Amino acid sequence: MRRAREVIDERVLTGSAPGAFLDALSKRLQGTSANFVDLVHRAAQRFPDKAALIYGARTLSYAQLSGAITGFADMLRRLDVAPGDRVALHLDNSDIHIVAFLGILDAGAVAVTVNTKLVAREIAHQVVDCAPVLYVTQAKYAAAITASDEPALRSLTPLLLDGYDPEPGARSPTHHCGNDENAAIYYTSGTTGRPKGAVHTHRSLIAAAMQGPPAWEYDDSDVISAAVTPLFHIASPTWYLPVLCFGGTLVIDTYDTDTVFELIARHRINSVAAVPSMLLMMARSPGRSSVAFEAVRNVRFGAAPMPPERLREVQGLFPNAKLVHGMGQTESCGTIVTLDSRRAFDKAGSVGRPIAGCSIRLVDDDDQDVPPGQVGELLARGPHIMKEYHNNPSETARTLRSGWLHTGDMGYWDAEQFLYLVDRKKDMIIRGGENIYSTEVENALYAHPEIARAAVVGMDSDVLGEEVCAFVVPQHPQRTPSAEEIIDHCRALLAPFKLPQKVLFVESLPMTPTGKIQKNILKERVSASLRSGAGPGSG
Repeated sequence: MRRAREVIDERVLTGSAPGAFLDALSKRLQGTSANFVDLVHRAAQRFPDKAALIYGARTLSYAQLSGAITGFADMLRRLDVAPGDRVALHLDNSDIHIVAFLGILDAGAVAVTVNTKLVAREIAHQVVDCAPVLYVTQAKYAAAITASDEPALRSLTPLLLDGYDPEPGARSPTHHCGNDENAAIYYTSGTTGRPKGAVHTHRSLIAAAMQGPPAWEYDDSDVISAAVTPLFHIASPTWYLPVLCFGGTLVIDTYDTDTVFELIARHRINSVAAVPSMLLMMARSPGRSSVAFEAVRNVRFGAAPMPPERLREVQGLFPNAKLVHGMGQTESCGTIVTLDSRRAFDKAGSVGRPIAGCSIRLVDDDDQDVPPGQVGELLARGPHIMKEYHNNPSETARTLRSGWLHTGDMGYWDAEQFLYLVDRKKDMIIRGGENIYSTEVENALYAHPEIARAAVVGMDSDVLGEEVCAFVVPQHPQRTPSAEEIIDHCRALLAPFKLPQKVLFVESLPMTPTGKIQKNILKERVSASLRSGAGPGSG
């Protein structure tokens, strides 16, 4: 069994001190023309016959994957795609998605992944912003694009990959480039405001492949990982692409609870990456009794908070697994901090400590460091941080000022320097001058046995500026608790000024494809509810 750092770098980068890691990484990349895909080709030389990708009935060995990548790169060159050109990638989860993404990078072009849930107007925003020379997609998505009234989309000529054969092509040289050249653009989820294109270079992708696996505890060549969250998302270079850099196996599909159960059983999957909502759906599924989960030894989750009260359910589903929680952003190539599995329960609620090579700070509005226990904005710095926002110098300057990524996430240190997040800076509720962090109220709501999901937002108040509004998804719709019961429950856990003044019962919460609650939509619903005259505490 080989560890990720041993396979990626023969010198074995040791130690977790940011300075040591940065020095080693700098020496590794200095003066080289390093394309991220070189790491995958190198793995193919070590493990040519080993399964790299499994999708449905098709398995690609590492040798086949390497050949398929270069074959796709050759096709792009024949289509006059030049180094530095942007190529949009609008595909469902599959092995072809991975081949196409890596083929774009192999040709020296820039991959722009497109969220498959977007409507034409949203896609048009990205197309206008990044101006791709080629739009790689499937017939079902192309039909909607070409029929759109959006001028930016009507001018596109999609390259359809339906039925594309990933058989190995002729080996051709990878396009070598300076590792600070652009490799991929990932658009932010747009939970607030319009999405921005975070530009990652070959250097930041390579850094993430070296930093991430040890921090998420899946860094060995024996890993067989389910890849069921969207591949267009920044989770891909966090949880999936690094597997192909050190000789592991990816089993690819689109999330469905029963499908994941079947994949775990059939392929002896030992590593699962998911958002918390997926894990909780699995833990509560009647189908769990028909599957043995003992082989799963690593479960990693992020992109949304995991209510501490629900963590035991996940451990009960995966009795032998190490549970690793973490957080990051599109701008940080997916990871900033992770919580060591050994502290999963005694530090439940924390997102952990910074990954190797990443420095973090908590600061006030003047960018001055705050002491332990005091809430401040999370800042991060490291080789995995984005280069810029595409075509957006003003937001780049604001977000990366003084050389630090300003995340907009609010949190505090405990006495052992573990980080706890309390809210997004934009989502913090200010009631009569008192700061209320939605996570604290949400955790109190989750302690109620009849609540399956919960989200808290601010609602306008003429007197106090804002009040707390709670959206609640009942555990059992046939016996929904009353709003008064929920408020009384919170009264024993929260100071009076933090109590929800309005409770709205809903069947589901609006989510991004990666499991983040879209609080901007909830705020719009609150405003609509207030306009309709519904009073505090109403359902």
